[in-house]
Amino acid sequence: MKKSTKLAIAFLALAGTAGSAMAADNDGRRGDMRGMRFERTDADKSGDITFEEFSAAMKTRMGTADADGDGKMTVAEIASEIERMRAERRAQRIVDRFDTDGDGMLTAAEIESRQKKMFALMDRNDDGKVVKEEMPQRKNVRRGRN
Repeated sequence: MKKSTKLAIAFLALAGTAGSAMAADNDGRRGDMRGMRFERTDADKSGDITFEEFSAAMKTRMGTADADGDGKMTVAEIASEIERMRAERRAQRIVDRFDTDGDGMLTAAEIESRQKKMFALMDRNDDGKVVKEEMPQRKNVRRGRN
C-alpha cells in the first residue's frame, strides 16, 4: 500500500474517531460512546480487539472514500467522505430525537408533534403566539453582536 494511501486511511480513522467523540450526547456520556465503539470493533466478542478487527473497523469507517475506485484517495474524496459521515451522524441524531414510535423512521406526525412541543415551550404565556421577548436568549453571544 502506498504511503499516501496509508496516510489517507489514518486521516479518515482520526476524523472518524474525533467525530464519534464529538457525537456523544451533551450530557457527557462519552464513556458510553467509547464502550459502544469497542463492542462494535470487537467482532468476535472476545473482550479484546485484534489488529484484524481494528483494520476491518477502519476499512468500514473509511466507507467509500475512494469514490472512483482507483486505489487512491484525493483530498476531495476524503473531504466528501468526511462530510457524508457527519451528515449521516446528524441525520441519525434527528431520527433518534423525533422518532417517538421507535421504528427508525420519521413521519410528518412525529415531526409536527415535536414542533408543537417546541412552540409550546417558547409560548411562555400560552396565548398561541410567540413574541420577541419570549424567544430563547442565545448563550455565549459574542461582544458587540446581538
